[in-house]
Amino acid sequence: MRRIRPGTAAMGALTCACVVVTGCGTSGTGARREGPAPTAGVKSPSTAVAPAIARDPRALATMVRRDSSVSQGVRQDLTPCSGDSYPMATDAGDLTAGDGPDLVVNVTTCGDGLGVAAYVYRMVNGKYQNVFADERPPVYGSVEDGQLQIIHEVYKVDDPVSYPTGQESVLYAWRDGRFVQVSRSYADFGEPTPTVRPEPTSTEPVPRPDSDPLDPELPTVSAGATAPAPAPTTATPVASPGAARSAPGSR
Repeated sequence: MRRIRPGTAAMGALTCACVVVTGCGTSGTGARREGPAPTAGVKSPSTAVAPAIARDPRALATMVRRDSSVSQGVRQDLTPCSGDSYPMATDAGDLTAGDGPDLVVNVTTCGDGLGVAAYVYRMVNGKYQNVFADERPPVYGSVEDGQLQIIHEVYKVDDPVSYPTGQESVLYAWRDGRFVQVSRSYADFGEPTPTVRPEPTSTEPVPRPDSDPLDPELPTVSAGATAPAPAPTTATPVASPGAARSAPGSR
């Protein structure tokens, strides 16, 4: 799968979008299979800023399933791929000046790490509230220099899943309690040398999901007990992308 990051012209092979809470390289139901998620630049949140829930797959998945603003399909399909391995990937950083690091949650598929949905959870008074949602697969969200980056691969009707026509990248900044677009770009992979080209941005704030604050409900570790080890952060090679459905969407 080809992908380039804003400001570069590099194209990378399809890799696994599994960080911190991982479900790649395993079999299982997991989330819907809806076309590949962009994965270059996927990283593990710094241990200095990563919220504790990002290291607890079960607690994170439970919180997302309790979020009524998340679509019913995503909540129903957010099940373990195997054991405590959930089809999710996370990033963290200061996006909204909340009471703690903001958490970017990507829901993926089990076998090939394809992006199904991306959410941003803001901490206020010890609880998390969903303040951004993109459920248009294939999608992947991350923290980039204090701003939210959302990537979509773009397909024509006859594009194979592993070769999208292009890639759209949007950067969002937090202003007056909402995310607003600050830049948008598109890269056409059909060109001999794909380059990132700016596109017009919307001046309208992104609607906030109708979400109630959620208690992370982390398990309590009793005195003298050993806390559970963090989930592995090593990416796992994905299965062949040919197993995915035909890619959605067209430009």
